[in-house]
Amino acid sequence: MKVIVDPVDDILYMSFYVYGLEMKYGSSNIHFSPKPFRDLSREARCTKSTRFIVEKDGKERRYVIHCNDSYRVNEELYDWCDVYGCVNANLAKTPEQFHEKNVALCPSFGIRCWNAPETIYHAFANFPKDGSSVRKFFGKHKRLLQRPQYKDYVSQDSRFSISNTQTSYIFFLSTLWYNDEWNKNDEGVNMRRAHFVRACKELESVRFEGGLVPQGKGRSSEVFFADCLCGGVSMGEWMDKTKRSVLVFNTPAFWDCHGWKLGEYLALGKCIVSTTLSNDLPVPLKHGKNIHFVEDTQESMHEAVEYIVSHPDYRIQLEQGARAYWEQYGTPEASLKLLGL
Repeated sequence: MKVIVDPVDDILYMSFYVYGLEMKYGSSNIHFSPKPFRDLSREARCTKSTRFIVEKDGKERRYVIHCNDSYRVNEELYDWCDVYGCVNANLAKTPEQFHEKNVALCPSFGIRCWNAPETIYHAFANFPKDGSSVRKFFGKHKRLLQRPQYKDYVSQDSRFSISNTQTSYIFFLSTLWYNDEWNKNDEGVNMRRAHFVRACKELESVRFEGGLVPQGKGRSSEVFFADCLCGGVSMGEWMDKTKRSVLVFNTPAFWDCHGWKLGEYLALGKCIVSTTLSNDLPVPLKHGKNIHFVEDTQESMHEAVEYIVSHPDYRIQLEQGARAYWEQYGTPEASLKLLGL
């Protein structure tokens, strides 16, 4: 058998599934080639998606895993494939003609799927010779080396995070997205994240570290000035502090997508406080079992944090529930299984 992967797209979004395919089928059976995908348009092949073909017993089956922020189906890719996996699926908003092949997946995140020599090899071997930006293509492979390995999320010392958690410490660092008339992030993701920062800061029972990091033009620094930091932290520092945090906060991100953080928090087995999710998951997360849902208000977040900090048994229950959910539905192998592999 053989798996052929289209190398033309964002490797940061593909890495999670490339790792899963190599774990399932062996790296020697994974081949990167643009040839079987050349009938697809350039636009369809640059949509933050992983496209691959599984050849077995003389038959082939085509797969697409769409990682775009939007729930909207790419019609060209949908028509091309046999199975259309989507990390931001929303069947309630999707026309019925795109339901049959559409499979909801857990949110994934970028991981260092190869070592440095392998990453360099794949970068040079797979660079599309069609006018693509050299800087962007190789820059994404460079950023890939700065991402954690998958084992960093699931190592024994991070599982359920019980031994790592500092019961009065909360760390939260997130992007303050630019705001404009189309995305209106100040009314959505930016305000929700600011509410959580403010709720934590007003609690004397916790030591809060973090804030919002502005990005891009129109970054609303005046509205959220008191919630902002001057800069971010390294990925290693983010991982270490997140593991030690007594709880984490999640909310739908840009265009109300799931965002990488939800996947990372589930993989780490963290106690997750979250506003209502906008898109589908393979199976809904249950309040009190693997997540703690709150309203989009500072008061609701304040109450949740205060309750969780003072009830360690409940926190541990949510940690274990988050990790158990991830093991069943979110791992690279579990994601491929949802696709019928």
